[in-house]
Amino acid sequence: MRMKGMVVMFALLASTAFAQDLMPKSEISAGYTFGSLDQGSGFSRANSNGWHTGMNTYLSKWLGIEGNFAGLGHTDSASITDPISGNTVSSSVSQKHLTFVAVPRIGFGSSKFNPYFHTLFGMDRMSIDSKSNVLGQAIDISASDTGLAWVLGGGTEIGMTPHFALNTGFDYLMTRHGSASQNNVRLMLGVAYRFGGSAGGK
Repeated sequence: MRMKGMVVMFALLASTAFAQDLMPKSEISAGYTFGSLDQGSGFSRANSNGWHTGMNTYLSKWLGIEGNFAGLGHTDSASITDPISGNTVSSSVSQKHLTFVAVPRIGFGSSKFNPYFHTLFGMDRMSIDSKSNVLGQAIDISASDTGLAWVLGGGTEIGMTPHFALNTGFDYLMTRHGSASQNNVRLMLGVAYRFGGSAGGK
């Protein structure tokens, strides 16, 4: 009877540990994003600044479901003064991107050092605003378009406390608006808050 009791207790403990190990571990993150945006053939790349936020839930020790929402913006300004009339023509063009992508993340390592890779698909909302001042008359032109987005990259989470981690990332971001594709790069630095257990199920 004593042996049977030990076997039953061991089975209960093992099943409990297995169930706990499969419990989803989640985290939310936010931080700064730097982007290098493709302006098309014949144009230099545009350095952009922005932000990112997201959430990730691990379904196992290595497979997670991730959603990421990020914004990038860039503004170019110029002014020209006619030396004869003294009139000044000024203009500025702002380009903004709002990108939402989701699906799988693969993580490995430990809660203190957790490298990860992800490939995400979603949408990119691009808007362009042009403001000019010609002979005192303001001219504003705006346009926007929603296209496809694809992200391939990864990063590393470095655990600072049981709940907070430093999150770094590097992504190739492909966007497609109309018939043109843009090959962009973005770098991310932020913090992640973990709940429901350590990230990566560790």
